[in-house]
Amino acid sequence: MGGSIAQPLKRLIYVDPEGYSRLPISEKYTIARLVGKLNKQIRNREELPTLLLGPGRRGTTTPSLGVPVRFSEINNFMVIAEVEYSGGSLMPELSFGTHFFQDLVETDIFYVAIFPGKEKVLFREEWMESRPNILGSLIPEEGGYQNVLKVYNVEGTGLAILADILSRKVVCFQ
Repeated sequence: MGGSIAQPLKRLIYVDPEGYSRLPISEKYTIARLVGKLNKQIRNREELPTLLLGPGRRGTTTPSLGVPVRFSEINNFMVIAEVEYSGGSLMPELSFGTHFFQDLVETDIFYVAIFPGKEKVLFREEWMESRPNILGSLIPEEGGYQNVLKVYNVEGTGLAILADILSRKVVCFQ
């Protein structure tokens, strides 16, 4: 959703679907609030273009369908990606940005849905996992959630996202 995009990235924030699905409901809300804290640290999204990835819907009120963030907790991200994942206590359906459609359009946030199991879709979680998680340095008191909420500094790696809405193709590459 949104126009075509060619955007270098400096940070990735990833809510690990398996770790998230194992959390009790109250801690799923905690993860949403932590995403909000990370969002507030982005003073200027042009200077710190950030991609938020996570399972299921953004903005749901039901944590079993995705991460229950409010729009004010994601409004500084450059790109938001909902990742299809079913496992554990998590059975999300992607919202395709519908919870925040007008807000996403007005704030020019690029939205994408990712279906890792589909043909021609390559989702390289291992690439992210090979990088150090900097959550503990950004929010030291919440370092205990590093197995669920992962923050990766990708500045200087050449990571970028390209999307062409006419061909409906998205590539995030280095």
